[in-house]
Amino acid sequence: MSKPSITGRLRAGIIGAGLIGRAHSLMLRRIAERTSGGIVVAAVADSNREAAHDLAARWTGARVMNSAEELIADDTLDAIWICTPTANHRDACIAAARAGKHIFCEKPLAMSVADAREMAAAIRSSGVVSQVGLVLRFSPVYTVIRAMVSEKSAGALLTATMRDDQDFPTRGVHNSAWRNNPSLTAGGTLIEHSVHDFDLMTWMFGPVRRVYCRTRNLNGARGVEDFGATELEFAAGFHGQLTSIWHRMIGRPSNRRFEVFAENLFVASDHDSTGSILVQRGDSAGEEIISEDQVMARFSEIVLGERPYLSPFKDSFAIPYALEDAAFVAALRGQCAVDPAFEEGVKAQQLVEAAYESSRRAMPIDVQS
Repeated sequence: MSKPSITGRLRAGIIGAGLIGRAHSLMLRRIAERTSGGIVVAAVADSNREAAHDLAARWTGARVMNSAEELIADDTLDAIWICTPTANHRDACIAAARAGKHIFCEKPLAMSVADAREMAAAIRSSGVVSQVGLVLRFSPVYTVIRAMVSEKSAGALLTATMRDDQDFPTRGVHNSAWRNNPSLTAGGTLIEHSVHDFDLMTWMFGPVRRVYCRTRNLNGARGVEDFGATELEFAAGFHGQLTSIWHRMIGRPSNRRFEVFAENLFVASDHDSTGSILVQRGDSAGEEIISEDQVMARFSEIVLGERPYLSPFKDSFAIPYALEDAAFVAALRGQCAVDPAFEEGVKAQQLVEAAYESSRRAMPIDVQS
């Protein structure tokens, strides 16, 4: 049995006051300002007390809890944002579900598919609303590309290629020291960053039935790969490639290069949120550029058509994290179904786990449906 929708002020707790916890706090502030204070962060928990106090201080009256367990046990809270290192997701999620708290859990869901499935089972049993932080589904560029390649005039899909590169995220703007600790992270660049890309590919093109992957480890932490090359065979009958890299160029911003070829269409972009799209169509002799403004106009049209409950956040359409959190809040209020649902995170983790198995065995691996 599902819990009733929240009608009054939504009281949220954040577990994890690091980089991503602070980001969600900022997004929830934007939502609160655009919904007349309809949501408030009322409690924060983090093993780093200084970080917890700093984040709590950004919300009037927010309390600092001594532990995730204490926060989850607070009967005044409606929903929990789980923003901890990956190793802590499972216990927090299951405890929150059993306590009847709605759950937003950052990606990747867990240290393994088995743990992710256990979390999903607890959520189903409790009837709480749950969402996973697969934020690329709210990207203006990728949403517009998805619409373009879905048009009948594009013809059959031929291939999709993604390069995802980032400075090793233990320093700089993505400074998270735990990323290089095998006891806290589910792996390296494939699971901790490119899980977004695996999900994006299936969101755009449907299920993957087979993967072939090779990984390499140059950074020295056992089990934390900094390179992965994955070939994906889609159930629809075409292939894609994903190259995932954690490098040592702190001056290079986190970046993606995405290209899709269909029979009558080529699209490419070097932007994973806002930006322009390069296009060539049919018998056209050359490429054209769809400007960032044109992309945003098309994205707004799609969002307002498919997700009208996000209309109060038009000034935030260029911020995928804001739309992600706003969509979860809307689901909590019964305005829409949750999307992406927790189960989508399980599927993405299953796909990455198949890639890891392929790398270990040096052979293609069928993805279980």
